[in-house]
This record gives sequence, C-alpha cells and structure tokens, in this order.
Amino acid sequence: MTHLLTEKVGRLPTKPGVYLFKDENQNVLYVGKAKNLKSRVASYFSSRHLDRPWVAVMISLIDDVETIVVNNELEALILESTLISEHQPKFNIKLTDDKAYPFIKLTLNEPFPRFQIVRSRAKDGAKYFGPYLSAWSARLTCEFLRRLYGVHISNRSIRPLDSARGKPCLNCQLEGNSCPLAGEISEETYGFQVQKVIRFLLGKRATLSRDIETRMADAAEKHRFELAAKLRDQLRAVRQNATNQDVIGSTREDFDVIAAAKANLTAVVTLMSVRSGALNGQRSFNFNIVADQTTGEVIRQFLLNFYQNFQSVPALVALAEPIDDQQLIADWLAEIHGHKVELRIAKRGEKIDFTALAKKNAQAKLESGMMNEELGMMPLIALKELLNLPALPLRIEAVDISNLGTSEAVGATVCFINGQPEKSEYRRYKIKTVEGQNDFAMIAEVTARRFADTSRPLPDLFVVDGGPEQLATAFKAAEQLATSNWQSSQMPEARSQKPRFIALAKKPDRIFLPGKKKPLAVSRGHKGLLQLARIRDETHRYVIGFHRHRQRKKSLNTIN
Repeated sequence: MTHLLTEKVGRLPTKPGVYLFKDENQNVLYVGKAKNLKSRVASYFSSRHLDRPWVAVMISLIDDVETIVVNNELEALILESTLISEHQPKFNIKLTDDKAYPFIKLTLNEPFPRFQIVRSRAKDGAKYFGPYLSAWSARLTCEFLRRLYGVHISNRSIRPLDSARGKPCLNCQLEGNSCPLAGEISEETYGFQVQKVIRFLLGKRATLSRDIETRMADAAEKHRFELAAKLRDQLRAVRQNATNQDVIGSTREDFDVIAAAKANLTAVVTLMSVRSGALNGQRSFNFNIVADQTTGEVIRQFLLNFYQNFQSVPALVALAEPIDDQQLIADWLAEIHGHKVELRIAKRGEKIDFTALAKKNAQAKLESGMMNEELGMMPLIALKELLNLPALPLRIEAVDISNLGTSEAVGATVCFINGQPEKSEYRRYKIKTVEGQNDFAMIAEVTARRFADTSRPLPDLFVVDGGPEQLATAFKAAEQLATSNWQSSQMPEARSQKPRFIALAKKPDRIFLPGKKKPLAVSRGHKGLLQLARIRDETHRYVIGFHRHRQRKKSLNTIN
C-alpha cells in the first residue's frame, strides 16, 4: 500500500457507508458495505488473507479508495447493491449472463388489463410477475392463461368496439372466450378472470382443474367438441403436473428455498418456490465468482442483486446456510415488498428436506454445465457419484511411502486440482519418527504432517495407497489433528467439512471406505476408478523418484 493510500485509509470516517476500491485508472475493482468504514477498509490491509487469496490479488491492484457515508447499515446495503449493478466490479460476484430477465406485466391500471412481456419494471400501477428465465417461458405462460381465462396479450390498450366492425378477435373465437374488443364481456366479469390469473401467477392453483373442467363442460354443451378436446388435454397435463409437484410437504405454508453449489469459477443458485406445502417451481441462476468465494457469499449476492426484483417474495425464505447481514437483508426485502420477510436457516423438518433438494438440484445443474463445457470434469462427476460425495472432489490428494528395508524411508503426497496434477502442491517427506520397517507408522507420520500444514486448503478427498489397514492408520492420524486443523479459523470454508478418506489397493484396483472390510462394488472401467488409479500411480512414481534420489545421494556420500 502506498504512503498516500495509507494516509487516506487512516483518515476515513468511522460511520456506516460503502467503499469502492479503484485501480490506477480509476476503474472500480470492488464495492462493499461497512458498519464502520475506517475499520472495515483497514482490515483489508492488515492481514494475510489466507482464507481468501483473491483478496490478496485485489489488494495488489488497489490504487485508491472512495467512500460514501450513509445514515445506517440498511442504506449502505441498498447503495452497495446499486453500485455493484452500475459498475460491475471485477472482484464482486456477478451473474454469468448479465441480460435483463423478462417479466410478465399485467396492466391493472386499465379497465381491461392485458399481458405484456417486458425487461424492466416501472412504478406505473401495473403488476409484474417473474423474473422468468426466458421470454419464451414467459410467453408460454401468458398463452396458457389467455386460452383458459381470456385475458389478452397486447402491446396496446384494450378499447371495446374499437376493432374493425367490433368483431371478436380470432383467438377468442377459436378458444371460446368472450372478447372485450367486441363488448362481449363486462369490466366486472373480465376483472374476475384477471383475479384468477393473478392467483395462478402467485402459485395459488388449487382451483385450476375446476376452472378447466367448467370450461370443458361448457364447450361440450355448445357442441364445440374440438375446443372441449383441447381443454381435456390441458386438464390431463395440469393434473399430471400437480401430481409431480406434490413433493415432501404436509405443511400448507408458502415459502421459497435457496441453495447454491460452486466449482472453479462458476456457481449456481437454485430457487424453489413452495406454495401451500407443494413444490410449485424451480429456477437456477449461474454466477461468475472470484477464486474461492463461498456459497454463502454467492447466496448473499443473489439476494442483493436479483431476488429483490422478484414480484412475489413470501414471508419466509429458507436458506441452506447462513449469510452475512442476514437480518439486515431480511429487513431490506421487507421494506421493498411491504410485508415482513424472514430469512431462516433450515434446521429440521420439511424445510431442511427442501433445502437439501434445492442444493442437490444446484449441484446437478452445475455438473450438467461442466459436462457440456469441460469434458475433463466427467471423471470427477463419476467419482462424486461413486463415493456419494456431497460435492465434486475438486482437490484430491494421495499419500504413499517408499523404503528399502530400513534404508532412506520416505513418503510423499501429490495433489490433483480439477482432475489434473498440480505439481506446485506436491510434497516430499523424510521419515523422522519411525525406526525399522513399519509401513503403517510411516503412513501415519506422513499423513499427520500433511494435515498439520495449515497453510494449504484441506483436500476434498484423501487417497491412501493400500487396503483397509493402511486406511485406518491414516484416518486415525489425521483425526487426531481434527480440533486444531479441520476446524481452523484460517480456512473457514475449506475446513467446514472433514475430508473424505479412501484407500485404493492394487491387482485388481479396489476401493475401501473407512470402517468397511469389503471393497466398494465398482466395474473395472468406471471413470471414477480410472481417475483414482491415475492419481495413485502418479503418487507412486513421485515417491519412488524421491527414494531413488536419496539412495543416489547416499551412495555418493552427499546425503544429509
């Protein structure tokens, strides 16, 4: 940090507000909010940020800091969201696709309300629903509701009898609806149909089947059998859809569920809408992230930059994990939507089932994208499924030892990141505490020394070369360090879950899990097994090379 920047940080106010980090060209690198601007900004320059390496990269680029003081934290939160949308800073999380998502607009400020598909909302007395993931899906919804309830889709206001000779429009004639253009329906009756449309778009669809049945019977009575057949097909589709959506719930509550999954520089947030206890719909959103930002940070950014724009936000939103400023964001959403909004961490009952389902769907969406874009990730996806892991094992490490009798015993660990060897993370170990040829004790020593190293993230998966006995030895050695390492505050996200341990035995290759004497059932050509064998063979090559190097130095009397 330059002298001028140091002085500027020292003079910052201690009030709540927003700070903007800028580079030498005055481009905004990052926008954040703070309860105490001076304390928060200074914290970036006073620690090593081992838990967030991207911060260290950002700090090297900072040339200036700008602050905006506001009255309270809530105002800071609102301003933070606005400035992120305006500047799209490099180091803030952002949607992969920054286009404006479509809304369904219902012009309630007109005598005969109509549908429009729009990309932004305005304070014009209309009601907006969405956002939808595509204009196509929004239009399909409008088309369905037009056929069922006769509410028009139009970019122009509806004026009765202003069409050519006051005839009903073609859609109303084909679909058996009374047309407002021909004066066939009163404002009151049309308004009653509009209220049904609103209930449908808010997810309250209990009367939908009954409405279709009524229209189907009316069409049959008027001998409009083709229309009756179309309505019958609609009824079957609605009933099938309703059957599929009645998952899990016995509660009659309305709430949303939000969960996220991430890998590499991509994250997916999944939003599930639960209405009257039944799963009503699901949407997933892709985000670009900077290095190792947590899924909690991704969810927070989704709430700030996107969820606030939803027309229908229920009183309860169940989150898969806690986020920063949780109560503050809840208060902000309540202010925007005009009713109390609670952000609650799901801990028990049906809500935790729903959050688990949302997280599973986010992970599936993430993996689906990876299969389309990165074929090299497919072995990791296969490995995740094979071992029933909660997420992709993006960081896999393996251990092996090598000795010739009692001569120059050594060990080594290798590291694969995103399915590829990361040689800068390889480590070699001279055995220090074991005398004689005790392979189990050597594995224990190398494993313990690896997990005592708090300067590196823990692996998602740790592979031991051997069988159940070697696995048990390594697992016990690492578990003894659990209190000091796995729960270290230096790496909060990486150490929030214990690494998974497995062993891989040779001839034939067999996978062993902790506490299991029998190997995991797996076919020989399984992509996950082949990836493990590749990692095991690389570990063996690396440790043998180190052992031979030590033997050569010993023969030349140059070893120390």
